[in-house]
Amino acid sequence: MTLPPTPSDAKPSVHAAVLLFARQVLDGAPWPKTVAELLELTGAGRSQAYAMLPRLHAVAASLLTPPGRPPAEPTKTSAEAIGATLRAVRDFLMEHPGAVAGRGARRRYSDGFRRFVIGLAGPGAVAEPLNVEQLADAAGVSLGTLKDWLRVPAPQAVETSTAAPAFESARPDIATILALWPTWEGDFKDFCRMLREDHRLTTGDTFVGDLLKAAGLRSRKPRGKDKAPWARGTWRKLFPGAQWLGDGTTIALCLDGTWYAFNVEVMADPATNAITGVTITDTEDEQAVLAAFQHGKETAGEPPVALTLDNRPSNHSPAVEQGVAPTELLRSTPGRGQAKAPLEGTFGLFQQTAPPLVVQGHTHRERARSILSLLFITWAWARNGKPRRILGGRSPAQAYAQDRPTPEQIAAAKDALAELRRKDELARQTLAQKADPVRRALLEKALAELGIPDPKGHLAGSLARYGTDALLRAIAVFRAKLERGTIPPGAEPGRYFAGIVRNLDTQLEQERMAEHLLDIRLRHRDLSLAALHRQQQELRATTPVDQHAQATVDRALAAGPSIDFRFWTRAAASALAAMADVVTHYRTLARRVAASFHTDHQRRAGLIDALAQAAAA
Repeated sequence: MTLPPTPSDAKPSVHAAVLLFARQVLDGAPWPKTVAELLELTGAGRSQAYAMLPRLHAVAASLLTPPGRPPAEPTKTSAEAIGATLRAVRDFLMEHPGAVAGRGARRRYSDGFRRFVIGLAGPGAVAEPLNVEQLADAAGVSLGTLKDWLRVPAPQAVETSTAAPAFESARPDIATILALWPTWEGDFKDFCRMLREDHRLTTGDTFVGDLLKAAGLRSRKPRGKDKAPWARGTWRKLFPGAQWLGDGTTIALCLDGTWYAFNVEVMADPATNAITGVTITDTEDEQAVLAAFQHGKETAGEPPVALTLDNRPSNHSPAVEQGVAPTELLRSTPGRGQAKAPLEGTFGLFQQTAPPLVVQGHTHRERARSILSLLFITWAWARNGKPRRILGGRSPAQAYAQDRPTPEQIAAAKDALAELRRKDELARQTLAQKADPVRRALLEKALAELGIPDPKGHLAGSLARYGTDALLRAIAVFRAKLERGTIPPGAEPGRYFAGIVRNLDTQLEQERMAEHLLDIRLRHRDLSLAALHRQQQELRATTPVDQHAQATVDRALAAGPSIDFRFWTRAAASALAAMADVVTHYRTLARRVAASFHTDHQRRAGLIDALAQAAAA
């Protein structure tokens, strides 16, 4: 039995408490069945009782509060701080157009605005008495975003001119762009949108970007590519069956509106351009290689003399070496698609000639895989049967079946392939001999702890030639990415880790060189640093002592040339070391640096590292 619904907004627990209270009032007396009996029992008047009833409903509805700690009542001090914070944010936004952009919940903030809000919560600032919730409400920033800004980051291992170029433009739109950009603190896209909506300029984003770059007010970062350690010679056209190339590619198939991604592993013979083996698997691993190789043996009737695979560790595991024996297993050139040109062209041709892989009907993943297998094998058969001019009018299948190498050709091929293997092993032995044994032991232990396969120690041997600082920081970076799950899907762990090591080693070497260069120039009183010294002296004269570190940090974040950045980084570290309560100020400055998203990531990491060293000294 349950109570009928009542007009009260109170919860069932409140109803139960009211009835328990009534039992205590009755104290064993019989329960009244009518209103008259209830009034006679309590001795209350009818009008007074009915007048009290709605008040009781209101109290009951307010008895239950949401879970969690109730919000603190603002004190007089916090109320004054909220008012001062609101005025400070208002003044900042009026003086810095574009510092906050976007509508609704998704907004973008400039680095200056993030540093400004973080500074409001610093020691002695107007918002210091406020808690995080009050500051977020006063600044108009979501609570989660503000907490991210205020989180102290862990240490990791030329001042831009605000004046427009001194020349007159014959076009008023160019003059307008050059005059507005130095005072704009928002995103580049928002700046271009502002030009169109507020100034009615019809110039496109590309024109605006090119203009700002030509004027030296904005730069674009070029994207470079790693160079291969050697360029050619990992496969040769010898004779059919002398050397196969193996590789995998990802192909997606749509079934009933759902897309499924599979790995297509292929074996090809570069001498005839014939496809010998195909298999479809979920991932590119050693089982995929062995299945495609076995299919190739069944197609050709016998295994090849050698098989070339890329440098993925799963392609050169002991299981693969044993599974393809007595075939010689070779490595392809790292980082170069040309090392597997026949297969790369094969995959590209399939993508161009195959129809959209969309299957209609109600079926499951395994059926989708079998359909894809049928399509790819059928296409391979048709391709192998097409006559080729390079083969004298024969098809790849005919050339493979009809050509018979002589014993001399087989012996020469074996010698050539063995020479490739010998050169590869010699290069790896040379790298291993040059490697420091301490760094190699460090890497072997770290790779095992990080779960990165290195069965023959090739990865540890090749990376041990890099500096210890780069190795330690790379291990920390990879471990952090592993714990946070930010390693890109499909990335091969060994290659990804090696890329981190190489990039960090180059970065640290350049940073060390820059430090030595700055030392030399400071000792010799380089004239190009005279302007920086004058700016530093002016900063000391016009800035309160407790704000020296913050001002120099802002100069470092805004610096253009790397030598300027180094100069202001040293000045910031010296200013922080001279302050009282250095740890508290370090945390505020570290938050300020971490929130400057438009500053290069490597510069932010180096600046935080310098501040951490100054705080720990």
